[in-house]
Amino acid sequence: MDSAAISLVRSLDPEEYGFTLVFLIVAALTVFYCFIREWKRWHLIKDMPTARLRSAHQGYIELEGKGRSVADQPIFAPLSNHECLWYHSRIERKETILEQKRSRVEWKILYQHTSSNSFLLDDGTGTCLVNPEGAEITSNEKLVWHGNTEWPTRTRVLDNDSAIVAMTSRYRYSEQLILPGQRLYILGQLQTGSPAMEQPVREIARNLISDWKLDQQQLLERFDTNRDGEIDQAEWEVARAAALSQAQALHGQLLQEPEIHHVFRPEDDRRPFIISTHPQTELIRQYRRNTLIALAAFLGITGCAIWLSQVYG
Repeated sequence: MDSAAISLVRSLDPEEYGFTLVFLIVAALTVFYCFIREWKRWHLIKDMPTARLRSAHQGYIELEGKGRSVADQPIFAPLSNHECLWYHSRIERKETILEQKRSRVEWKILYQHTSSNSFLLDDGTGTCLVNPEGAEITSNEKLVWHGNTEWPTRTRVLDNDSAIVAMTSRYRYSEQLILPGQRLYILGQLQTGSPAMEQPVREIARNLISDWKLDQQQLLERFDTNRDGEIDQAEWEVARAAALSQAQALHGQLLQEPEIHHVFRPEDDRRPFIISTHPQTELIRQYRRNTLIALAAFLGITGCAIWLSQVYG
């Protein structure tokens, strides 16, 4: 077998040899990048302590808790109509392609959509608002069913279809879901703010004056003291003072409201934003396994490239 492989390599012309060697080098570099990426995630999750929202520091953080819907803002998956915290939906159409008197089946994507709506994480000491946009999300809830209409007529699907239904149907629908109450692992950027910090007094005052200007009649009735049909400079000063006084009262009410924790994608792309229904121990095993597989693949491809260059040279 070795002699056959050596004969095959030596029979390559320079162009074929060059293409094969470049392909192996590119493949090795790609696999090495995957190795570094998986290795960093493995050690990051393994070494980072899990924080509690009651005493969490600001910045890059690891959290665990139960997912909850935002009050009065339920999310429903568009295909199955299941209530959820997050979804990724896809509709595919079966297409038969003829090639050299042979046919093969392909599934063409017609529609796909990923939820970007925020949801809550409750770790028992507090809650935070999670914005899933840009996250690497893994879920253990997946629905797949089939039909003969472009948009599914069956919703609230509980079971996947049989093989016969799958073979005879033209369309395939699938959804990955995160359901309310599921335990979640989250690695992302935490920022805590209060409504009072987000809306300073002067901004509230400006917004009040802008609102008053929309109703000119009421504005004149309230601040046109000389009744000349216009708001002069002195009257504008009175209006601004009234807006500032009202804004201070509104800001005082905002100060009584609790702080809000937000978790979102870090600005630094080197830091992953991970949301997973799998527990931390399982994620550690998964990234460790991926790291070892990528390392083995890199060593194998690199060995092939070295052997190829030695045999051909």
